[in-house]
Amino acid sequence: MSNHLTPAARAKGARSVQAFAAAMALTAAFAASAATPADRPATPGNAGLTRAEVVADLALWRRAGLDRYDVLATSHGLETQAYRAAQQEYLRLRNSEQFQIEVQKALKE
Repeated sequence: MSNHLTPAARAKGARSVQAFAAAMALTAAFAASAATPADRPATPGNAGLTRAEVVADLALWRRAGLDRYDVLATSHGLETQAYRAAQQEYLRLRNSEQFQIEVQKALKE
């Protein structure tokens, strides 16, 4: 079966995948920096996030509006006022009781 995509369409798809990967990496970095030792004691048994924590984190990332900046992150840089505002909102949500509320919702799914 031959590939019927034009080179431009393939390049656009590759950029979308790269943008998504960059956004996920940013989310992981923000989540890791937002956790406090009281939230996650350093033990070998809980080295990673649970599925519910990942789902909750993604919900807050979207609620803060960071999902609108996935292309911006890879093509134009991150230093815009709107992005920084969305990032601050994400961190506020992530460090509030909203995170645990989202974790509980995810556990019920």
